[in-house]
Amino acid sequence: MTRFSASDLETIDSLWRSVPADHVWTGWSATGDEPDEVTLYRTRAHWRRFPLRKSNAEFVLFDDKGTEVARSRSPKQLLQDVEAIPGLTI
Repeated sequence: MTRFSASDLETIDSLWRSVPADHVWTGWSATGDEPDEVTLYRTRAHWRRFPLRKSNAEFVLFDDKGTEVARSRSPKQLLQDVEAIPGLTI
């Protein structure tokens, strides 16, 4: 896996800010200037956090158990992947 650049983080932030307030993707976080992982958060009704890592040409999304759930080549595809993950059944 490779590190996220400042440009990658700006793209993720811009994508997150483009979704409506009631969207399932409620936020994201990262530590440091060039993190090797970003965490995506979903709504309380679908509460889960998803580690996001970057390979050379893809974003790789994992669930809270560390299982790979999606690979995205573009930020737009990443958003679709986040939307497609089902919420938790309680």
